[in-house]
Amino acid sequence: MMRNDPDAALSASKRLGASFVLSGLISAQASQNLVIAVNQVSVDMAFTLTGSDGRPISTADARSASYAGADVARMALTLVNEQADEVVARLYSDYCTRAGLGAGAKRAPKKP
Repeated sequence: MMRNDPDAALSASKRLGASFVLSGLISAQASQNLVIAVNQVSVDMAFTLTGSDGRPISTADARSASYAGADVARMALTLVNEQADEVVARLYSDYCTRAGLGAGAKRAPKKP
């Protein structure tokens, strides 16, 4: 829909009243191992969660690499899936402590 246009995505998020914006980049690099004749792939991921006001709430990075065999694309997807839970957990944890559940929450006064 946004055709990989971050400015259009931010504009749409403001028009639609989004509270948060998640931006990210996933890149993969495939190559032939020079020591043994096998394909290998590495995947890098970087995500940033920001509030609608532009303030950063969380960043999460992950990197993974593996021998790939014949199906390099499938191994790249496997590497992304292996890292996804950790990345999402980090973003969610930071959201809870910095912007959501734990942010600015006032504790009830102690009873005497």
